[in-house]
Order: sequence, then structure tokens, then C-alpha cells
Amino acid sequence: MSPAAAIRALAALALLITASAETHAAPPVPYELRGAILLRSLGYESGFTSRTGTAVLAVVGGESGESAEDASAMATVLSKLAAKTTVARRPATVQRVTYTSRAQLAEALRAGGAEVVYVARGLAAAIPDIPPREGAVVRIVVCGDGDDTKRGCAVAVGLAGAKPELLLNVKHANAVGLRFDPQFLRLARIVD
Repeated sequence: MSPAAAIRALAALALLITASAETHAAPPVPYELRGAILLRSLGYESGFTSRTGTAVLAVVGGESGESAEDASAMATVLSKLAAKTTVARRPATVQRVTYTSRAQLAEALRAGGAEVVYVARGLAAAIPDIPPREGAVVRIVVCGDGDDTKRGCAVAVGLAGAKPELLLNVKHANAVGLRFDPQFLRLARIVD
């Protein structure tokens, strides 16, 4: 094989490996455990715990594919958990939002009164489209993919080896006005 052919073959192999790695994200934490961890995490944010009334959690997913499947499963799990218990001593409801555009998402979150927004796995592109506030309420953006904390998600659940891991993007949380209890900072891995 000529040197030029060898370089082309290596470049093709590298491209194939890169594309394969990008399409196979880390496996997710099981839905029930992910939902329980995320709901428990809300109790550590001072703005969320200081409010009264029913908390509204919006689960955002795409129209099809991985994000739609993840959103449907998480909406079901979060609804079951919210029916059994309170979230930071508040009753909660869950609404499913299908993401189609920035304007549609902002309107759906405003109309529903969402305080917490779960962004489904595979929909990281929607994170910047979530308005961080609605009036005086600062939204808590949570994700099911740990890598999404690097993309602007405040809290996420990922895997560290085979164990679930709570992640917190302190820089983003502080920038939008979220204030997490220092105990939470000891529980979570801080991500920039």
C-alpha cells in the first residue's frame, strides 16, 4: 500500500470512529432513579423551596427519535413520582412539551407556568432556547445527560463508571440567579 493510500485509509478510519462515538452517547441512568435524583435536587435550590403552590415541571423532547422517547418516559416517571410525594414540600404537576422552535418553546413554558424544565437526552440544542426567567421565577433547567451541563443545563444526572452522578454547572446556575444550598454543592460534581 502506498503512503498516500495508507494516509487516506487512516483518515477514513478516524472519521468512522469519530462519527460512531458521536452517535453513541453514554448510556443513561435508569428513568426511575434519574427522576428521583432530579426531583430531590430541586429541594436544594432556595428560590424553588421558598415558593408555595403547585410546582410545574415541563419535560421537553423532540417530535421523534431519542429525545421524544426519553421525554415520554421521563414525563411518565416524573408524573408517577409527583403523584406519590411532594417536591420540596410542594405538590407538582408534569407537562410534556414537544420542541419545534424557540418561540413555540418559550410560549409553552410561559403558558404552562414551568419552574423546572427537563431537557430530554439528545435535545441539547434546545437548552439555549429556554428562557431563564418568567417574571420573578428563575427556571431550573435539568437534564438527563451529564454532558449537557457543559451546554448550559444547571443540574444533570450522568454516570461515573457504573454509578449515577449528580452534576451541577455552578457558573451557569449563578449567572441565571439560582442559589443552591452548600450541602448540595458537596453532593454534586461541579462542572464548568
